[in-house]
Amino acid sequence: MVFHSPNFWIFFALLFIGYALFRKARIAILAIGNVIFYAASGWGMLAVFLFVTIATFLCVHGMKKSRWLFWVGILLNIANLVFFKYTLFLLDTLKEITGLSVGIYDSLASSIILPVGISFYTFQLLSYLIDVRRGDIVPTTSLVRFWVYISLFPQLVAGPIMRGDELIPQLDEIQQKKLRWSEIKYGLFLFVVGLLKKIALADPIAEIVNPLFAKGDAISSVESWIAAYGFGFQIYYDFSAYSDMAMGLGCILGIRLILNFDTPYLSASPTEFWKRWHISLSRWIRDYIYIGLGGNRKGPIRVQFNLLAAMLISGLWHGAMWTFVVWGGVHGLLQIVHKWSLKLNRLGWVEQLRKSKVYRVFAVLVFFHVITWTWVFFRAQSIGQAWDMTVKMIQMPMLELLKHPELVWMAALFLLHIVEYFIRHYEHKASKLWHYVPFPVRSAAYVLIVLVIFYLQKGEAYDFIYFQF
Repeated sequence: MVFHSPNFWIFFALLFIGYALFRKARIAILAIGNVIFYAASGWGMLAVFLFVTIATFLCVHGMKKSRWLFWVGILLNIANLVFFKYTLFLLDTLKEITGLSVGIYDSLASSIILPVGISFYTFQLLSYLIDVRRGDIVPTTSLVRFWVYISLFPQLVAGPIMRGDELIPQLDEIQQKKLRWSEIKYGLFLFVVGLLKKIALADPIAEIVNPLFAKGDAISSVESWIAAYGFGFQIYYDFSAYSDMAMGLGCILGIRLILNFDTPYLSASPTEFWKRWHISLSRWIRDYIYIGLGGNRKGPIRVQFNLLAAMLISGLWHGAMWTFVVWGGVHGLLQIVHKWSLKLNRLGWVEQLRKSKVYRVFAVLVFFHVITWTWVFFRAQSIGQAWDMTVKMIQMPMLELLKHPELVWMAALFLLHIVEYFIRHYEHKASKLWHYVPFPVRSAAYVLIVLVIFYLQKGEAYDFIYFQF
């Protein structure tokens, strides 16, 4: 089920009624609701998910006496992810390197189906195992609570990736939690914002972007930039839409999920970008990969290696294609170069310049275009296509781009991104200002939004991009 479908709205309405009426049964209601939600993607996928969850729970509680069970849990989760997500990728790579035909490839290609949300729930299970091993959290003794933590339907399919100490304590108190109208209203606001991002922005942008990337080698230099701009906004509005809707559903249920996006295209550096883009994944990679490899504790050369390795893994996490690996590697190199550039701050005038607002604006605009270029590798069907578009983007005549009619829409989307920044960072003030508007006017606006949603729902609906990861 997808959040922007009538089936989901009916599912959530029925679940919420039971959730609100029967406090003592809330954990059971969520547990059953998660099963129903995930079963909609396939009973086989649900069986795999349940098996891995139960096995991990048993490993967590057995590793106090048998420490080797920690590695059993780690290997089980990694093997599950690798089998379903990377088997065909590895066999295909082997075939290209050796030139040998792998007989089992065709049968596997027709039988392996990627379980929905496997990358997200695998990282959540791995972090739980590691946190318990480190002594950062005390494991829950309730298998049902553990299942609800891992499979909580608002964030199950595309995050945010929650830690055990962030979500399980909330579940422990869920029966005593009083549902407040203020939280329900805020949750509805977030859900509607996410819904509008998805159906009014991300999906229409896809109708521009998809035909351009489908042109392959025939795409022009100007179209390459428009496709890159468009996909950058498409993936942002699509993924942040899901995250907003997930946070909104959580608020309605009295559960706080972490913020996953903070207007990332207003970042002035690679480091800042990854603090504002897919925040839950960024901190997972930092805490369990980068720091696990040694972080910045083992000298400058090792720091650069750790950064590059962490971003390569991040790229591979996104998809079983070499384009994703290159995309992650490019971001790793960008972070390394940025760290090198920080040494220039030893010069006082450089440090002062970087603190100025003029430099900030300039850096944001430049880095936005760097990020825009990197999206070509994320979206392209092959490294060859991405490289061809890169060459064309470098050779692009600036005047032709400025004359292109779609550029106006791209500029408008960037301005909307700036507006979103102010609304998010001055949310309380914006809310107060909105409530100064007379009630009849506000009511008319709410009715108009509902009508717009129903009207846009009639068009072609696209799945969320991150469902494939």
